[in-house]
Amino acid sequence: MLNDWSTTDWLLNRRHRIPAEQFAFLQEAVPRILAHEPAQYIVGKAPFYGRSFTVNDQVLVPESETEELIEWVLETLPAQRPVRILDLGTGSGVIGITLKLERPQWQVTMSDLSPTALMVARQNAAQLGAQVTLYQSDVFDQLPPDATFDVIVTNPPYIADAERDLMDTAVLKYEPAMALFADHEGLAIYEQIALHLENRLAHNGMLFGETGFQQEKAIQTLFHQSLPTATVDTKHDINGLMRMVRVRLNQKEME
Repeated sequence: MLNDWSTTDWLLNRRHRIPAEQFAFLQEAVPRILAHEPAQYIVGKAPFYGRSFTVNDQVLVPESETEELIEWVLETLPAQRPVRILDLGTGSGVIGITLKLERPQWQVTMSDLSPTALMVARQNAAQLGAQVTLYQSDVFDQLPPDATFDVIVTNPPYIADAERDLMDTAVLKYEPAMALFADHEGLAIYEQIALHLENRLAHNGMLFGETGFQQEKAIQTLFHQSLPTATVDTKHDINGLMRMVRVRLNQKEME
């Protein structure tokens, strides 16, 4: 299938005649591309951290900034130690599944408010052979009441409604708004997370999160006010934009 081809495959086969059914697919795809629909939705797949994930318009298209967030987690945590991970707001499951496949000894739980997003995450976990646990939950509400985690990783909705004019047409038109936008200048979900973080993180636990590039001071202020004894670090992406935050309880690294 053409939608499974890499760039190399296209180059190697550029002089071959396209099968009729694949030519029909391309004819159907072109107007969708011209209408700004993400190519990943059209082919139903997106590359992420060296793997192929199923995606549709019920989940966000995975981005390179999220790969950088995963790198930060992997660099910070001891590779051989069993760690309890929560991927909060998992969407297609790229964060939780990737962490499980990169660190098979870790115990990974994934949650999302959207049942249709969880269907995609469950499909990806099955296709990629990742043994994970999934919950439908609004932040922490429907997780087991006594469940705590060593690390919570999240890419929650964090875009303020006022930022719509800065966004690509494809994102606004096709990607799920509930996974993009949050009230309170984009910080509403982080406010909910901060409120319950001490009860959901184990001793010396950490939160890693993706944020908006204009939120560096606001996200630091939020967590410093909610968790005065925590250490709050921000990290810039490969383009020099602040896109990640790490909150460490008890100001002590995991050993």
